[in-house]
Amino acid sequence: MRQLSTETLSWRDLKAITKFLPPDSALTRCLYPEINRWQLDQYLLAEMADCLRWLVWSKSDDARHGRNRPEPIPRPGLESGRERVGTAADINQINEFLGWSQ
Repeated sequence: MRQLSTETLSWRDLKAITKFLPPDSALTRCLYPEINRWQLDQYLLAEMADCLRWLVWSKSDDARHGRNRPEPIPRPGLESGRERVGTAADINQINEFLGWSQ
């Protein structure tokens, strides 16, 4: 195994340094760009903003009728957690429900 050119730094030392770099270091951001776009404080701020928007919405007429719920702020690397309820209906079923004739 080749040795580093300096006597004070071994391969093991270099591995330890790179393994425990902080998440906001240039190397970590370069290796994992999608994961490191936001840090913990940005996630917490987005969560707080989502909670505040939900609280404001919960006191509105829309909340009483169960409509226009605020969308959460999109976070990098995370899929939308919004639940989709219901199933698709056939066009004939919709026409029958609405009382439209073809």
